Amino acid sequence: MSVERLSHEALDRVLALEAESSPYCWSRADWQSSLKSDDCFELLNEGQTMAVVAFSVVFDEANLLNIAVPVQAQRRGYARQLLQYCLNHYANNGIKHCFLEVRRSNAAAIALYEKLGFSVIGERKNYYPVTGGREDALVYICRLQQGESEDA
Repeated sequence: MSVERLSHEALDRVLALEAESSPYCWSRADWQSSLKSDDCFELLNEGQTMAVVAFSVVFDEANLLNIAVPVQAQRRGYARQLLQYCLNHYANNGIKHCFLEVRRSNAAAIALYEKLGFSVIGERKNYYPVTGGREDALVYICRLQQGESEDA
């Protein structure tokens, strides 16, 4: 397994991967923008993409924007491996906190984030689109620097 920066050349592959992993996908424009201005990584196994992730980083904070795992690779620990790598990378580079939003109904993602040390700090009402309406998001934080106070 290896983690590499996602390249613009991988865009078609990433779009196909994400389209099969979730009914709520980023558009080509979303990924193009993120590849230009954010940190995007992929977890590779023998040249095959097992997971992709995008983070925005501003000063000493990271925000998980998107993560996708192909259906055939889900529930095998690939998202956890990629996220753990990224969180360690950010912690080692002075990032103090990582934030994310997750659909309230996404029990698998919530369990993963909590195993990685994220905790709920709030919610956003009607944040995500769903068929026939909107869904709340839970807002999570993970403190990446040891000794960070709850007020930081």
